[in-house]
Amino acid sequence: MPDMLAIVSKAVFEKDAGKAKLGRVLPISGYASGSKHLQKLDASSRLFLVTVRPPKEALWLVAVLESPVFDGTQWHSQPNTARLTDLSTIKDQLQFDSGKGIAAKPGALGMSLQTPRVLTTADAKLLLAAATAAKAKVPAPRPVNLAVHEQRSPLPCLCRRCITTAPEQVERHGLAFVRAKVEVKERLLWFWLPSTLSDDLASVTAAVMARLDSKLKPFRGPEAEGTADATDSDDEDE
Repeated sequence: MPDMLAIVSKAVFEKDAGKAKLGRVLPISGYASGSKHLQKLDASSRLFLVTVRPPKEALWLVAVLESPVFDGTQWHSQPNTARLTDLSTIKDQLQFDSGKGIAAKPGALGMSLQTPRVLTTADAKLLLAAATAAKAKVPAPRPVNLAVHEQRSPLPCLCRRCITTAPEQVERHGLAFVRAKVEVKERLLWFWLPSTLSDDLASVTAAVMARLDSKLKPFRGPEAEGTADATDSDDEDE
């Protein structure tokens, strides 16, 4: 039996996942709808859930429910594994079994998709390819290294890319330095300390920690926190 596409209303999406960002996976495992059109689904079907996002009516893929089963109130499946994906660039390529595609006046995209639609094999492949190509968003690793990449510093850079190869001690122009660090509110700051101040390391780190603590706020919840692509450059460190 066929794969189908159905819409998640703006109100429902914002209630359940309003702060979710593109690239995240929402572990959705159900879709509440008694639409008779969905009775075409069977154990070999997939239910593609989409929603329309403001301000420019972006069409997002929300989830793909594999082999959904109806319990009289909603359709259930294993938790979704597809990423939130912006489908705006490919939505006009969808044809559906009617061959008419999506024809909606400005401001009416959501209304035009109220009735679940049967997807063609090509439609399903197009949607899955878009979801596979979507860039994953992952929480920035904790603790976050605050050091910005330094290309012209006389001392070795201590950013997240360079810290793995930075030495413990270094000498420049007859002065010796040792590597030190402080950690505050899931942030990590590495710095070079003149060896002559080694005996005062505890007081120096306490002063740096107090300074950072007064300036930094705790990270927010998992959906609201900042994210970093796996390919982020060190120039974008905090």
